[in-house]
Amino acid sequence: MPTPVTFDRLQLKLLLLLLACAIPAVVFGKPEWEPIPAEDLAALECKAYPGVSAEALIVRQAFDASQDEAWTEQFQRIKIYSPKAAEERGVMNIDYSQDRRVWNLAARVTKPDGKSAEFHKDDFHDSVVVKVGGYKLKRKTLAVPNLEAGDVVELKWAQDSATNVGNYYWWYCQLPIPVRHYTFSMENSQHDYRVLWFNVAHADLHNPNSRQMTLEMDNLAPFDEETAMAPTRDVRGWFLVLFTSNYLRWFTKDQAGLWQEISAYFGEEYRLLTKPNAEIKSTAKEAIAGAATDDEKLQRLYDFCQQHVSNLDYFDSADLQKAKKKLDDKSHPQTPEQTLRLASGYSHHLNELFASLARAAGFDVRQARSASRDVTLQVRNPMGWLFLDDDTVAVRRGKEWKFYAPGDYYVPFGLLKSSIESATCLVCDEDKVIYENNPVAPAAKSEITRRGRFTLDADGNLEGDAEIAMEGHAAIRDKSNWRSWQSAEIDTEYRKRVTTQLPSAEVGELNWENLQGDKVPLRVHYHLKVPGFADIAGSKIILSPGVFKHGSPAFFTAETRRYPIFFDHAWSEHDDIEIVLPEGYTLDGATAPSNVGDAGGTLGVHYGVGYKGKSRTLTYKRDFALGANGMIAFQAASYPAIKNLFDAINRSDEHTIVLKPKPAPADTPAPTAAPAK
Repeated sequence: MPTPVTFDRLQLKLLLLLLACAIPAVVFGKPEWEPIPAEDLAALECKAYPGVSAEALIVRQAFDASQDEAWTEQFQRIKIYSPKAAEERGVMNIDYSQDRRVWNLAARVTKPDGKSAEFHKDDFHDSVVVKVGGYKLKRKTLAVPNLEAGDVVELKWAQDSATNVGNYYWWYCQLPIPVRHYTFSMENSQHDYRVLWFNVAHADLHNPNSRQMTLEMDNLAPFDEETAMAPTRDVRGWFLVLFTSNYLRWFTKDQAGLWQEISAYFGEEYRLLTKPNAEIKSTAKEAIAGAATDDEKLQRLYDFCQQHVSNLDYFDSADLQKAKKKLDDKSHPQTPEQTLRLASGYSHHLNELFASLARAAGFDVRQARSASRDVTLQVRNPMGWLFLDDDTVAVRRGKEWKFYAPGDYYVPFGLLKSSIESATCLVCDEDKVIYENNPVAPAAKSEITRRGRFTLDADGNLEGDAEIAMEGHAAIRDKSNWRSWQSAEIDTEYRKRVTTQLPSAEVGELNWENLQGDKVPLRVHYHLKVPGFADIAGSKIILSPGVFKHGSPAFFTAETRRYPIFFDHAWSEHDDIEIVLPEGYTLDGATAPSNVGDAGGTLGVHYGVGYKGKSRTLTYKRDFALGANGMIAFQAASYPAIKNLFDAINRSDEHTIVLKPKPAPADTPAPTAAPAK
């Protein structure tokens, strides 16, 4: 009979063996590589899409959702056809969010003659690619030496699936290069599910049972990103796995009445949740006391929510950490009364408090649910309700609905965040289906004002002070992105903006106003030196007076367009520049840049140039607007006209003025002696 100690060791060995069996086999051992067909090693070009620089021969994903934390095994095999692709694919990246893991990294490069080199996890390096708001995008990078045309590159890894939104996971299947064969398999699932795919001409779904399936797609076309695009998932091939337990009755519902049931469901839920009690009514009455108009009343309630309730989605102090923990540990939703009393909540809690206060003030209120440009705008279809993840508060004003979202902390009263502007929303009513389009704020709501007072010397060096003020979406973007950054990081990022456009620029100390909090405008002051800003041509100086736009690249560079044009938001720019010219120089037949388009309509710019002779001061004004009339979306057929307008604006922004030396004063003739008498 074994001793107790020996018996404990046997138990430990057995336990370790059982644990090893429970962990996916891919975690252990050296990776095994499948043989590459000889015809793929010898191939010189892609058969389905001749002329492309590379082709994904195989893309394979195995998805395991048997646990609460779902994960995927990934495999890619890519054929390199050109030196350009060898250069691009010589650095391979795997991007993932900060709260996720990547493991089992391995890669192999195989030459056309069959010789191969393998790489493992220690050959990959970590970095942070993007830091936006409180979010970090991390990256695993492998630099592949001596990659050449003809080689086949293979990459394996496993990672947590971070794309779960509203009980579904999603992936892109279209890549920047064509995909010969794409396979997605559900290895295991603890819930029933459905698979849906979008912008894919054909896919084969093999579903042997409710826990496993395989989705296959062949010869997927390459997807090219374009400047100012519509939501990517409206034009790029993608698919999702939806766990149906929460939505089963809506999947089995007659589609004709589905939207009405969804509208009624959310409408009733919101009506009950936001019903004002005595405390809410008292608070609303106090907040709107003395307000003369409905707009003023709503703005006071809006500002109250943003200023008196700490938004847990945006702030993270020690006290708020405690509030988050209490809130996350609750088994029931936090009511508007609790949000008011605790003075803290997530963004949707602030929206619900605003809705309850507005109801207490006598307004007719509904919840509005919309998709976002971060996902899709195409929701008016039988499955579109899946993407109604953004909520705002709809308030009836006469015959119209107006929309508000104080839970978006940096968004002031009268605006919505840009990602939901123009999106179709469902105003959740218990009796009928109401579709509305979120309004697009005109360009005047998002102004960028730039003021410069500079001096130019005879060597073409520019120096002076700059002030930039941003409002609306321009300020919201930077404040949101920078909210978790240190001051030094923000200064470094802003200096990079200036020097990307003006490489020789020296940017002095940056002084910010309204960088923290929700006040606008967001303003920055700095001293600017730009050696060699103006060109010297013999005795003349060639000056581009549009300092803040000089060196800007063309907005659109592609000659053709495949997808619709969709700008992030409308905006306007106002430049006010004065440049004191070097002593001894004057203008040489100066003209103003050519005006382009209509700055009061869809797109245009207007210029003004003047000269103050006594002070040698050149004045330059520029007024630009895109979407002064609210137009920010255009069909692909409009691309040539829009590109031509932007190209013309770019040329006018680089308009030059020639300075010449002042002529020397003429010598005074010597007096002539009077003739002798």
